[in-house]
Amino acid sequence: MRLTSRTGIFFTAIILLLDLDIGHGAVTLDALGLYLTKNGYGGAPLVHLGNFYHLPIQSNGKPGNLLVDTGGPMTLLYRSSLSRLNLAESKTTEHVNGAFGRGRDVYGLTMIKALTAGNCVLTNVPVAVASDSSLSRSLSNGVLGLRELIKFGAVLDLQNHLLYLRPTRPGEGVGSNIKAILSRQGYTAIPLVLKKNHLYAVGAVNGVPCHFIVDTGSYLTSLDVRFATRTKLNVGANRLIGEGLSGSSPEGMTRLSSLRIGDYEIKNGSASVAPLNPVIFEAHSDTAGLLGAEYLAINRAIFDFVSGSMYLRPPAR
Repeated sequence: MRLTSRTGIFFTAIILLLDLDIGHGAVTLDALGLYLTKNGYGGAPLVHLGNFYHLPIQSNGKPGNLLVDTGGPMTLLYRSSLSRLNLAESKTTEHVNGAFGRGRDVYGLTMIKALTAGNCVLTNVPVAVASDSSLSRSLSNGVLGLRELIKFGAVLDLQNHLLYLRPTRPGEGVGSNIKAILSRQGYTAIPLVLKKNHLYAVGAVNGVPCHFIVDTGSYLTSLDVRFATRTKLNVGANRLIGEGLSGSSPEGMTRLSSLRIGDYEIKNGSASVAPLNPVIFEAHSDTAGLLGAEYLAINRAIFDFVSGSMYLRPPAR
């Protein structure tokens, strides 16, 4: 079980798109991919490990990978990875603030002069630095955060394990065309709202209206213990440990008869329950918790950061 850090940082980067060799490459593009590559996007393959999606990268020519984290407002590298990526760190005084509260660790900053992902090259990318948890150390070098995904109008396709990036955000017409393509494939569109550096979706738990933070960096869907108490959920004994950059917390599990995200419903589900950082409730007091990577993967989520939409489709039978 792992939850990732929540804080914010601004940066500027440039993406250079290399030629995408569709005919000779290993990736076969569907209707969405063909449309995006014809409209200035470059593609990068993702590796699905456990519940997470990792983006293989080259940082200044050194190989690594970043966990794609829609719940992390910024791109971040783990301190233990700096030497292998040939990067230096400058310290700050800002404390790490994660899913379980404020940690003792402080952020650093570094600059990646050339970050290559698939057929995309990002140049002069400033990123945050933090000490990594024991669970993350062997699996990734950091996280690719929300701000880059939004800045470059990214399309994140968990169904086909692809991330599409563009040098500049396209016009809003691209979002309309993406919706048309995915609607024909049976996807349900769910509006997303960006507030305080988090992506929120309207939903309900067992019929109780709420908001969720949509978080590909959360291993499981996780509800706050105070929400679980208010809604009288039956929570089992704490047998899991949730771990994030700011610390860890014991977690129980609960069964859900209905988990609704927008107009999309997941029946007979489950979620972990833990005391989450009160900061996540600042945008919406009725925030239930985190919509995690397991249900996003099962329901073949596709994120359109141009229009601010998420698309879900039931798993294949």
